[in-house]
Amino acid sequence: MSESVFIRLFAGVPSDYFEAIPLIPFGQWLLPIVFFLLTVGFYAERNRKVEIFSLYRYGTVSDWWTRHFVKRVVFGIKTAVLLLLIVLICDIVMGKLSLLSAGLLAKISVLWLFHSISMAAFFVLLDLFPIRRFVPGMLFLLEGVTFMIGCRICAVSHAMYGMWGMYLRSSLYETGGFPVGVIIVTEAVLPAVGFVIGREWTQRKWGMMQKLWRMRL
Repeated sequence: MSESVFIRLFAGVPSDYFEAIPLIPFGQWLLPIVFFLLTVGFYAERNRKVEIFSLYRYGTVSDWWTRHFVKRVVFGIKTAVLLLLIVLICDIVMGKLSLLSAGLLAKISVLWLFHSISMAAFFVLLDLFPIRRFVPGMLFLLEGVTFMIGCRICAVSHAMYGMWGMYLRSSLYETGGFPVGVIIVTEAVLPAVGFVIGREWTQRKWGMMQKLWRMRL
């Protein structure tokens, strides 16, 4: 199983490493996440000024936020899928596709995609605030630190965000793994919560800006 690049990068870290930080398997897990965050961050930076000016073309701030949020999250999904396909092609080229059954491929991909979607939603939300320059690093630390806490404290591992995208830590792979259904629902709800928080924030911020403009006039 470990000979497949796809499994090395996207399946996660086996629970055999509890109470120790497995540097090589953990580094392999973080590698595609780094590429994902940098790509999403580059896209956000490139489009930030254009999207701000486009605010005036929408009837309400809520309409702008909906378009903005969906566009960014969809880009995150496309990026995640592209990373999966690139690594899968590497396995095909190296003749290691036989190590991946259709079922295993689907399970690993679904868990990683839901995890990526939640990261993309977090990114869009945090990008609204002055800390936007630090968002990639913050999300990277969230992934790494929560995983390390889960490794050190087995009792809270299921609640650690850094574990949630890992097939090898899930109930699909081992007894006692995190409950896949609960985690998938949670990572589906997180973007919805982020959307609502972002909408309220943008509406409030836009209202404050309008008041300042009226005062100047």
